[in-house]
Amino acid sequence: MIGLTAREVPEIRATMTEWTRDPGKDGAGNWFRFFLGPSPEGATDSRAFDRVDDVGATIARTLAAQLPAAELFYVSADMTNLARHAADTLTDYRLHPEDLPAPVGIMAYEHPPVEETATPRHDPVSIVSWGPGRGGLWVNTWATYPASNQTILRIGRALARAPHHEMLARARDAVTRKLPDPTPENKPADVSEAADEIVDRVLSQFLDSLERAPIPPSFTPPHGYEWCSLTPMEFTEMEGWPGPVSGSTPSPHEDAGIALQRTILATWLLMGQTLARSERMNAPRPARRRIERLDRNLDPSVRYIDLRRARTEPSERSGDDSTGRTRNYRHRWIVRGHWRNQYYPSRDDHRPIWIAPHLAGPDDKPLIGGERVNVLRR
Repeated sequence: MIGLTAREVPEIRATMTEWTRDPGKDGAGNWFRFFLGPSPEGATDSRAFDRVDDVGATIARTLAAQLPAAELFYVSADMTNLARHAADTLTDYRLHPEDLPAPVGIMAYEHPPVEETATPRHDPVSIVSWGPGRGGLWVNTWATYPASNQTILRIGRALARAPHHEMLARARDAVTRKLPDPTPENKPADVSEAADEIVDRVLSQFLDSLERAPIPPSFTPPHGYEWCSLTPMEFTEMEGWPGPVSGSTPSPHEDAGIALQRTILATWLLMGQTLARSERMNAPRPARRRIERLDRNLDPSVRYIDLRRARTEPSERSGDDSTGRTRNYRHRWIVRGHWRNQYYPSRDDHRPIWIAPHLAGPDDKPLIGGERVNVLRR
């Protein structure tokens, strides 16, 4: 999988926006209706949806409003690595609106922050979008399609050209026949029969989807990213982490979703600190022209988020917060990276801030543990 560059993000947002506005068979409305449906499993466990809601249609409409208004961010590889590392020690935390880098946004990572979020249907999550939704904040995740999925995608394009009623009848027949798993004893006689069997298996798998919607022409949105999940996050104390609404195969690792949520939150918190730097970039001229043809009101720029160059400045004294006095130390020591709860009077609450690894103690004192030397032997 080739990594996404910062200058590609504005055009991806433009094609995503166009997809959400398309009322036809290849638009987001039909895509969510086909793959997610009105009542996906687990949707009503969240406060965001009631049993009477059409979940797929609601998500499609919400994205149509959020994506064109989103501010764009691109997270460098160094910043991604730090966020992933810092997320491991991030405790449950009350999310505040001011923790977000923008009220509505799209954040693309230079490389996927949690590789275990990959499923048979999509690669690891690499893009996150967010915006206001019922109950607080809606966070959507997106991923590219693996090369191994190209056969299924080609089948999807072929099926979409056939009359819907014919494909529905064929799917029902395939389910009735209860196709056995392929074995050396029952393998197809020729290539044509093998192709027909693959089509029947795909159709039987999507019978429920075919009964509520036409087949999306490519199985793949034109922007090349599959919608993976929606996590409604409330601006309240989060004991544990909210469960996502998803239409895809669950991740093979149960903790991957939680690790991703923590990494997203850690990224937002780190972006609000001085250790992060921001640089605005524009899409290339040809891409800007294509974006303008789709919607001239879309901003073709993206904020590139990276780490500032770290500086190690040993402190000579350390304050005693309880008495206001200072202490004299006889050694230097290495402080590992960690979160510290910083009190903010403006909101009468604490906010985690990341303390980067650094040397502490007087500069002229010995380092505890002595000088460490690593020897590389062949």
